[in-house]
Amino acid sequence: MARPRHPNKEVEEAVAYAESLRWTWRALGHWGRLFCPHADRDGCQVGIFSTPKNAGNHARQIIRAIDRCPHAKEKADDEKL
Repeated sequence: MARPRHPNKEVEEAVAYAESLRWTWRALGHWGRLFCPHADRDGCQVGIFSTPKNAGNHARQIIRAIDRCPHAKEKADDEKL
C-alpha cells in the first residue's frame, strides 16, 4: 500500500525527507508513524499528526528527531568498515 500524501506541504516534505533516509511510514495513530531503519525494539519512531496546531513547528520537530537518531550514525560507521 502506498503512503497517502500528508495534507500539509511542510509536513509532507519532512516525511519525504525521512523516507529518503530509509525511514518507513506506517498508518498508526492520528495520521501515521515513522520508524528508523534500525528495525528492532529500540529503534526510533516519530508520530505524525494529521492536523497539527502549527504545521511548521511539527515539520521541524520531525526533522529534528530524524537528525538526532543515533542509529543512522551506527549504520554509517558499519558501512565504512
